[in-house]
Amino acid sequence: MTVAKHLAWGCLWLAAGLGHAEPLIRPTAIDWLLDCPLPTAQRLDPEVLARTQCGIVSVPRNHAAPRQGHLNLYLTRVGAREPLNREGVVFAQSGDPPHPNSGGTFAIQLASQWGASAASAYRTLLNRYDVIELGTRDLGRDEDVEQAARDLEFVRTQLGDAQLHYLGNAAATRLGNRYAALFPERVARMVLVNGERGMTDAPQVQQLHLKEPAKPGANRCVTQWVGAFLAYGKQPPPSTRCVGSDDG
Repeated sequence: MTVAKHLAWGCLWLAAGLGHAEPLIRPTAIDWLLDCPLPTAQRLDPEVLARTQCGIVSVPRNHAAPRQGHLNLYLTRVGAREPLNREGVVFAQSGDPPHPNSGGTFAIQLASQWGASAASAYRTLLNRYDVIELGTRDLGRDEDVEQAARDLEFVRTQLGDAQLHYLGNAAATRLGNRYAALFPERVARMVLVNGERGMTDAPQVQQLHLKEPAKPGANRCVTQWVGAFLAYGKQPPPSTRCVGSDDG
């Protein structure tokens, strides 16, 4: 066989191999945008904005019947300060009614607050974890909470992380609790603040229930233990004023 034929066979073999090779970057259902369409009226931390990406994720309208169509949800990611030392993601979901045109800013504001804190726990979270905020469906009905929990799982798989941390407030505590019940093996740690009354812990999940103290300005208790628990799994003592009761 001539040298030319050897080269031709080699090129065919290489082309066949490339045709079956796995792509270096797997395609996902997340369409990352070039710019974040954030409200200009709010003063946002430039350092945090420099690490922020925004995207649109297409999720099944009904995860049990994907052929019924899809919904587009807004996604915000504040990247870890030290991406080479990155350890995972913290999904931060605000259950409070959103302000007009404020989509995605909860994660940015949260990362900004954590950056202003002197606590080592928050430095750990900012340095080694992405902070993720996913737009949610209406959480007023149980079936919507179910679908929203599956939206979280869908996005987790798209991001490629084996587990997630979760921080939810108000109505978003229902979402976190439902996610933990459906996917307990996917939860590293979970903090629920001001959860609804009657909500029970999901089994086999490390959860922390916190409540805002009634006294104005006394929320340092919540701030302290959110970081300590998410970063290190540190549980507050039972006497801590902001620890919620079992019935919410």
